[in-house]
Amino acid sequence: MAILTSSPRERILRIAQKMPASAQVLSQLGRLLMDVNSGLDDIATLLKRDAGLSARILRVSNSVAYSAKERIASIEEAVNRVGFSEVYRFCGLAAASQVFDQDLRFYDVQKATLRANSLFTALAAEILAKRIGADSQAAYSAGLMRLIGKIVLDQLAKEIGPSMKPFSESGHSQVLGWEAIAFGMTNAAVAGMILDEWKFPSAVVVPVCDQYTPESAAEDHRVTTDLVNVAAGMAVVAGYGMPGEDKEWEISPSKMNRVRLNLETLELCMTQTQSALKKVLEGVG
Repeated sequence: MAILTSSPRERILRIAQKMPASAQVLSQLGRLLMDVNSGLDDIATLLKRDAGLSARILRVSNSVAYSAKERIASIEEAVNRVGFSEVYRFCGLAAASQVFDQDLRFYDVQKATLRANSLFTALAAEILAKRIGADSQAAYSAGLMRLIGKIVLDQLAKEIGPSMKPFSESGHSQVLGWEAIAFGMTNAAVAGMILDEWKFPSAVVVPVCDQYTPESAAEDHRVTTDLVNVAAGMAVVAGYGMPGEDKEWEISPSKMNRVRLNLETLELCMTQTQSALKKVLEGVG
């Protein structure tokens, strides 16, 4: 019997509230960047609400990987020097460093793999989106946040106690089947619930909710959902796959046609993503 049959939303959001605030800051930053009336002071004020996030953004801004010639000492300076869109990426990287800084015991995933998968998927989705002229910020955000539901479900499993068996001991070959029986919902549904509560736009929430079944996504968001799905498959090929997801990322002809990509382009984007991941890992450590 599924354990989330009573007040699932409250239990999920209670756990999510304990997570680092940086992911919610990313959502607020995205809204500010879309507002033509937002200025440097508005963005800097938002980022400075989280001291840990600010410190990480400054660290990334000053990293060798981003070729900072002179040391940046303030958030205002970082935003002014590198630009709004790059600060959004820095914020995402910092958020990933905080949110994905834990092992997922019940998923048999170490935090290094968790973080690498999240970052690789985000970067790949962004690169693919830029290649076809799609919304690269939404693709990046959805790729970055796609695993947040697993963090919450893993914590929930810890609260359940000894009766909860890890995925590797469940007898299931695919993680979605295990989640459906153990929790009554998948990690994608949980992630969507959390991102909606944090007021991420539907352009991010829908691709996360439908990441495993992009053909089910609303038409307005199907391209971004396809891109996140393809990017997650690229992460598997690159060696950053998550257990029990290997059958979810089939690169079908119909999917490739929808996003106007071919295998040659995918190989090029794979190389670019691997290079970008190396660069950002040097910055976030």
